[in-house]
Amino acid sequence: MTPSKARLASASLALTIGAAGLSLAVAAPSSAADQVHPAGASDSGAYLAPFYTEGDLTGDHQITAADLDIARAALGTSSTGAGWSKVAAADLDGDGTITIADLARLAQKVIYDDGSFDLIEASALDMQKAMNAGVITSVQLTQDYLDRITAYNSTTVDPATSGRPLNAVITADAKDALAAAAASDAARKKNGHGSGMLDGIPILLKDNYDTKDMPTSAGCSCWEDNQTSTDATMVAGLRDAGAIILGKASMDEFAYGFVSQYSAGSPVGSSKYVASPYNTAQSAGGSSGGTGASISANLGAIGFGTDTGGSIRVPSSYNQLVGLRPTVGLTSRDGIVPLALTQDTGGPIARSVSDVAVALDAVVGSDPADAATSEADTHLPTSYTSYLKAGSLAGKHFAYFTSMVPPSSATSASQIAARRIFLDAVQKLQDAGATVDAIDPSTLAADPANGVTVSKILNEGSGSTNEFKANIAAYVANHLDPTVADRTLAEIVSSGQYTPQYGSVYTQRDAVTTDTYNAWMASHGSLIKNGSAYLTNLMDTDDIDAVIYPTTTTYGTYSTNLRLSPNTGMPAITVPAGQDNAGEVTAGAPANANVNLEFLGRDYDEGDLISYGYSFEQATKARTTPALYPALAGETYAGPGVDEDAPGTGAVTLGASARTVKPGQTFSVTVDESAKDLYAYDLSLGFDPKAAALVSTSTTGGTTGSDVITAGSGTVHVVHTKLGSSPAAEGDTKLVTLTFKALAVGATAHVSVTKLVTVDADGDATAVVEPGGASVGITAYSTTTSASLAKHAVTSGKKVRLNVAVSAAPGVVPTGSVKVTVAGKSHLATLNGGRAVLTFKAPKLARKVKKAKTKKISVVYAPTADFTGSATTLTLKVKPKH
Repeated sequence: MTPSKARLASASLALTIGAAGLSLAVAAPSSAADQVHPAGASDSGAYLAPFYTEGDLTGDHQITAADLDIARAALGTSSTGAGWSKVAAADLDGDGTITIADLARLAQKVIYDDGSFDLIEASALDMQKAMNAGVITSVQLTQDYLDRITAYNSTTVDPATSGRPLNAVITADAKDALAAAAASDAARKKNGHGSGMLDGIPILLKDNYDTKDMPTSAGCSCWEDNQTSTDATMVAGLRDAGAIILGKASMDEFAYGFVSQYSAGSPVGSSKYVASPYNTAQSAGGSSGGTGASISANLGAIGFGTDTGGSIRVPSSYNQLVGLRPTVGLTSRDGIVPLALTQDTGGPIARSVSDVAVALDAVVGSDPADAATSEADTHLPTSYTSYLKAGSLAGKHFAYFTSMVPPSSATSASQIAARRIFLDAVQKLQDAGATVDAIDPSTLAADPANGVTVSKILNEGSGSTNEFKANIAAYVANHLDPTVADRTLAEIVSSGQYTPQYGSVYTQRDAVTTDTYNAWMASHGSLIKNGSAYLTNLMDTDDIDAVIYPTTTTYGTYSTNLRLSPNTGMPAITVPAGQDNAGEVTAGAPANANVNLEFLGRDYDEGDLISYGYSFEQATKARTTPALYPALAGETYAGPGVDEDAPGTGAVTLGASARTVKPGQTFSVTVDESAKDLYAYDLSLGFDPKAAALVSTSTTGGTTGSDVITAGSGTVHVVHTKLGSSPAAEGDTKLVTLTFKALAVGATAHVSVTKLVTVDADGDATAVVEPGGASVGITAYSTTTSASLAKHAVTSGKKVRLNVAVSAAPGVVPTGSVKVTVAGKSHLATLNGGRAVLTFKAPKLARKVKKAKTKKISVVYAPTADFTGSATTLTLKVKPKH
């Protein structure tokens, strides 16, 4: 188990520092008591992806048991019938009637999966489905990720001679994370569901996000003990949404760079690098490289980084992840160690676009502590997940600037690979119905008011040079733990507790004067404002939905591509597009290298960007899993819905527990299917209520899911469906077992299927023709009659006492009467409890008879309808009177 709040150490390796990176900052102080969480309208509790909301009948924008109950009750309702308007949304096949196929398709939209769960590559949606089905708990998820951090973070697993540790996580907080996970599990159990899509989901944060339960080092050993009293506003939003803060990810020290070199956890004068999980000789990128490497290697569910000049997008491209750089001002920077507040923005890094949308919902909104977010609330959708619709590329118009794509004349293998992957992506966009145009930016006129051009936007430098000193001073004043000694850049340099290569950088930044800072803020602020207006006007004029370009080359940056978003403040999403091929690697490109496609949109267009990214992701499935970091033992959970049977033939049989039964006895009839791919079924049966009475029904032991069984006079109706993406049933599958009580002797209890419609996992329905029936004969109980005399010899004319017992099967008591005949005289008695006692006078003997005589006694049982008759005889010795 990972120790609580453990600092994770690993070997260091010297590499060359990359270009300037990113980070964020704070504008106003906040305390634990008055901390403001995001106040935006995005609903982090909802999952509004269109697939999961279509068919909603209750108006809550989700499919739950309540919707299934309404649809189930409406089976058979047609568009011409009463009440159609209330259930029409559930007619998912559009045939004008609510059928079992509609119910099955509706059930597939429930967030639930009782099949097996694999931790590797699992999305937040996968986790919620498994937790809702009881297959896994948040505690198990959290512990599994902690175990992976322990196993992989500081261990060299790459067999190559240049292999090195991942070094992706600085701090893991096992104690608090597991406690939060246990609380999440308890609440889910109590409420029957989670509180939202992030409830119980383990999150890793770049180590420049303040956390009240873990130090925030910003990657620098000088701040290893910076334990803030409050969470960053974005972190508070994540906790409010139920997320589990698992730990803090490594980063370029103070977000300076693209290689994730940091000194936190290292001896004075030394540092470490974060490695790519695909090729550990390569960098994971930066400055959010620890987030990128850890999420790609499945050390956490979702990560968060910051982006000043590419620090979300570079690690995303290097590590085959989706990264979103939000509009500056959509997410609060309060409580995040800053680099350049004119460009800083925090956002999610994840293995899928859907996870990015889920995570973004929890962290957006206006925050009084960050003036840049003042307009955020007015730009929020109900949920960014509502944009997760495949097919969103059709009819869209994209464009790219030719200067942002490696030319056909490129000789670098990495640039050649990036060009091919980008042009392949362009083709895939076109295949999906989009129009893509190439624009030579040199042909575009400058803005006559200010001279802004695309080239000027791309060539503007990073704010980290002139803003860092002032921004970090504000963070120190408002957030830094008072016990931390090194509070200025000069003090940090004097301490020696930093990455050695950054000493000159810090000294240069510390030399920036107030006049230089103010002049920069005026000019750079104008460039960002004018650049945004220029690019937005170009997009509006040419009806361009998004500008596209390759985020990086293979493990490298290209030109100034990364600056288009930060130097306009406009949002961008980056999505895996493909990897280099063997020929490109032979020519010199690094092995196992990826290039992402980036979409840039208008301010606050994150929803549309998510829709484009999602559609592209679904069309390409370009991400691969790092082979160096496979599943550990125990990371696969077999759910109750797992069916290991081989697919059957689809044949349906009825079987009875007995061929014949006695009245009052119970028997069962089971309907079985040799299932091929069974997700749902609508089954009706009939029987003669005069021959048998229905005692109970059961589908237990058949297939998991939801069923409703209704019974009438001589009828049984079973409607069953699996839930969510639970696996369909295969092989021998019990559809229902009916238990009856036999009623009428001589009758035949015949149970027949009057209707059976099955639905497969694709939603296709099949009517089963003539599935047949099962018959059970009802026969009378055989009986045995016995009798005994109180005295075997009596005097003529004296009383005789006769005990009669009629028996049947164990536990069954015969009813009816017995007739006793002796010497031509008959005597009758009604059975009571299967017994009767008769008294009568012994036959009289003639006076001349001097010797005893033997008389035959005949005992005959006269049964009621449920029993057969039986008889016995015995003898009585009659003595003459003397």
